[in-house]
Amino acid sequence: MKSNENESGDRLTPQEKVYPLNFLCRYVMARRSELEDFETQELKETIHVTEMLQGILHQMVEQCAGKDSVSVEDVLDARISLEKILATLQEHRQHLTRKGLIFEDMNNMLQQAEPLIHRLLFFDNLVNAYNRYFYVSYSSELFHRAGERGGLSMAFFDIDNFKQYNTDFGHETGDKVLQTVCDIIQRRIHTTEGLYLIRMGGDEFVILDDGVVDYDAFLRLLTEIRQAIASDRSIYGRSVTISIGASNAIADDAESTWDVYQHADARLYVAKNHGKNQIVSVG
Repeated sequence: MKSNENESGDRLTPQEKVYPLNFLCRYVMARRSELEDFETQELKETIHVTEMLQGILHQMVEQCAGKDSVSVEDVLDARISLEKILATLQEHRQHLTRKGLIFEDMNNMLQQAEPLIHRLLFFDNLVNAYNRYFYVSYSSELFHRAGERGGLSMAFFDIDNFKQYNTDFGHETGDKVLQTVCDIIQRRIHTTEGLYLIRMGGDEFVILDDGVVDYDAFLRLLTEIRQAIASDRSIYGRSVTISIGASNAIADDAESTWDVYQHADARLYVAKNHGKNQIVSVG
């Protein structure tokens, strides 16, 4: 079962996507309230124990004042009082232990929820790819990380004549086209750490390489992807094609992700205006 489907195999509904975050918020709020109760009780116990100790010390001072010795009864009374204080401190320690377990439980819950929240925030459920928010949040970080390798490589592409699928066959077919294209791409990049497929919006996508492969290898991968998509006939027996503009930070002397994006975007338009179904990586 794909990670963006529920147990019945259907695509996740908005309610199902929001549920992990909603559950986490409710859980943390409930545990926070419990911790606040513990902290209040601990403060009261600390004040109480302090007052008891002060009282016993004051009593012993009064009893010993002007005496050469202290009676056995006075010692026994003091011992009983101190044992009560020790019992209170033991109970207080147990409360602190329980509080520590609550914090550990909350930490475990946050660790389990983190990938769910990450998917909720940064994934496009329709096509099982990263979304524009992921690009906005992480592209600069990837740019700097890639600078230590072979520089950030980017492919900016869209689907040729995409509007015709929506017009001729309906939006469900248009969605199927998007899913088919992304499935073909994901099968070729999912095993390589550092390659990211991102849906920027509509039928516009970006593939980022944070320097794990050199630019020439990246272009060969793009060629393989373009050919695989063009040879697919699963959409009413029709050929789906894509046009790609590619750029590399070092090759294009780019100083930011935005520079790389502008180069790739400009080359995409060249590819679209010169027959489509091609890759433009220079100029």
